[in-house]
Amino acid sequence: MDVSHFELIFKPQSPAAPTGTGPVDSLIQGYFLEITNLEDEEYRYRLDFIAAPVTDPLRSVAGNTVVFVDTPGTNNQQGVLNGAITSTTFSPSTGFVTVPPKGTALVAVLPSAFGPLPGETTPLTTPDFEVRGYVRLRLPALFRFVPGNPFGRFVLEPQADAPVKVLLTPQNRTTYFKADGTISDQTQASLPLANGVAVNELEPETGLFLTPIAVRPEILSRELEGLTPDATAMLAEMLTKNDRQDAKPARKREKV
Repeated sequence: MDVSHFELIFKPQSPAAPTGTGPVDSLIQGYFLEITNLEDEEYRYRLDFIAAPVTDPLRSVAGNTVVFVDTPGTNNQQGVLNGAITSTTFSPSTGFVTVPPKGTALVAVLPSAFGPLPGETTPLTTPDFEVRGYVRLRLPALFRFVPGNPFGRFVLEPQADAPVKVLLTPQNRTTYFKADGTISDQTQASLPLANGVAVNELEPETGLFLTPIAVRPEILSRELEGLTPDATAMLAEMLTKNDRQDAKPARKREKV
């Protein structure tokens, strides 16, 4: 489901100062989204940030943003938005947002204007960045390996068999600072939701059964972005082994 628009800014508040006044303040504006799981089961949500492809690197989230994910079990897990300047969809490198029953997660996406950080070594140094787009929330099907003879199989299972209720609160939060770097003001403003209501029913994505030989990179690529590096490597190794086994020629039956 589409949640709201987003707008990330790191630039002066206006293109020029009014005549006879001093320089205008600059600002850093980030996008914040609270996700409350209203159900009695834990769910893993995926966020996509969608924006038009551009050629100006200062109009793209690629390499210019930091992400913080705060859940009841994780304090400010840090990452970035994955994607290239030619991409249209960007997702947090932190993976899926896991929210326990009745729990609330907070996802913050900010311009990378805070100096070098883990995973973001090329921060913005000039206040001339802005990008806009919209946010999509998904309840993806999840991979599970089912052992079996001779190889087992992968199962892409929906997380629920009915729509899942979530409470969503998106906001812009902005800090204004003077030419000398001191903070002059801070504001926050709630954003309108795409469907006009705060409590939403999120449709679970459907699953499928995959035999090892049928698993193709284009099928897995979207879901692998939500896995940890260790899990991705393990899955790739399992698939490679299974492909090698499947490549062996079948034994001919002997005549009787």
